[in-house]
This record gives sequence, C-alpha cells and structure tokens, in this order.
Amino acid sequence: MAGRLAAHRYGKHRVRVSKVRRPRTAPSNEETHEFVEACVDVELDGDFEAAYLEGDNRLVVATDTCKNTVYVLAKEDPLHSIESFGLTVANDFIARYEHVTGCTVSLTERVWRRLMDCPHGFIASDRATPTAVVEATRGATPKVTSGIDRLLIAKTTESGFENFHESDFRTLVDTHDRILATEVTAEWHYNNVDLDFVSTRAAVVGALLARFVDHYSKSVQETLYFMGQAALDASSDVESVKLTLPNKHHLLANLAPFGLENDNEVFVATDEPYGYITATVAR
Repeated sequence: MAGRLAAHRYGKHRVRVSKVRRPRTAPSNEETHEFVEACVDVELDGDFEAAYLEGDNRLVVATDTCKNTVYVLAKEDPLHSIESFGLTVANDFIARYEHVTGCTVSLTERVWRRLMDCPHGFIASDRATPTAVVEATRGATPKVTSGIDRLLIAKTTESGFENFHESDFRTLVDTHDRILATEVTAEWHYNNVDLDFVSTRAAVVGALLARFVDHYSKSVQETLYFMGQAALDASSDVESVKLTLPNKHHLLANLAPFGLENDNEVFVATDEPYGYITATVAR
C-alpha cells in the first residue's frame, strides 16, 4: 500500500544573529552600545506538497533564503525584543509569499549584560535563557508565547514537605525545614500582541521570583501554583502560564559516622534522579 503525505513543514533552524544598537552620535569607542543575540528557528507551512510527492521545487522557498531573511530583517528591525522580532519575521513570510499559509518562529536569547561600567563591554549569562514562539497563520491574528528556560533558583529555608502519602515503599521522612532548589522552565501565552514585550517579560519574571521567596512552601506543587497566580496578576495581557519546576535535591549528608552533628548545614547536591512537577495556571 502506498503511503500518503499526512503532514509536512520545513524551514531553517539555529540561525544565530547578533546586533549592535549604535546611537551613531560619537566615535564608536566613545558611545554606549546595546548588544543583543538571538537564535532563530523558522518553520513554514503551505503549498509544498509537490516538492515531496513529485520532486517539484518551484514553490520551495529555500532554507538558505529563510536564513538570509532573518539577517536582512535584523538589519531593518530594532530587535527590541525576541517577541517583536519573531513577529517581524513571521509576518514577513506571510506577506512576501502567497503560498505560505503559516510561519512559526521559535527564538532563544543569549543575554549579554554590561561589563562593569564599560559602555561597550558585556558578559554573557549562561543560564536563564529567554524564549519566545510566534505562530502566524494567514488571515488570523498571530499568537505569541514568551518564556524562560534554565532559571536556577533556590531558598535555604522556608520550605518543607510533610504528611505525604504512606506506602510500603516510602523511605523519605517528613521535614519542615529543607533547601528548595529548582531550575524553572516557564512559558506564558498572551491574549494580544499589541504590548511592550520587554516590560511585560520583566514584570512576569519578577513576579515569579518574588512569589518564590515570599512564603513558607509546603510543597513544590503549592509554590508552583502560587508562582503561576503571581504571573497572571503581573500582567492582564497574560492568559495562561505553564511552569515546570524540577526538584534539584539537596539531601542532608550523614556525618554521624564521623561523630559530627549535621544541623542542616552540609548537604549532598544531586541532579539525578529528580522530582518533576509541572502545571498550567490560566484565567
């Protein structure tokens, strides 16, 4: 039996682009620059069946062209945020090619922070990667999802885990004072695209962090829900937020064989295995 083409999509991944925003009001070494870097994935939907079924490439926008489009648009766009740039890229493919019915642009940002007081020196942050996904469909309003990945946070008290289910295989004991460490992955969906993505991102992330530390946590599940609620409260433009909070365990080290008491001071830090907790909080 001959197979049928049930679905198809193609594009260019890992297009890395950086941009220096220059005021052009003084010599380069005397003015204050802004440095941004993004990694862009472009995927196209549309009338490309013939390329798969007949080897007819006449409607195929080459993936190399997709790459070049990102660089050209980075020149023309201020790249104020990865969300706004994603909208620029997705809308351009829809407007430029009549046979493209949809364009999905996924972006991550490498955050460069100013190095000390140097106006053109920066240091890269290797954690807490900002993310964004823009989905544009011909005839419909684009959808934008923002997020953050690998946001490693911890608090050394104000966390416990007690009165959980008893079973034959339970060995974990109740504790009212433990280290709570997690590497947050978050993504939040907007109910519109006419907003300042930079300030909204800052408000949402700030709310997530503030809520993480402002209460006694009875469980990661409870803290996750509190954080999700805080994200919704931070911006009326956020429709829902999905949070994943793996439990990065710090287990009390057994110092008794050495005649030492361990009063919540020394821990074994372990990444695997880890508890996996996720939920979506929506309006």
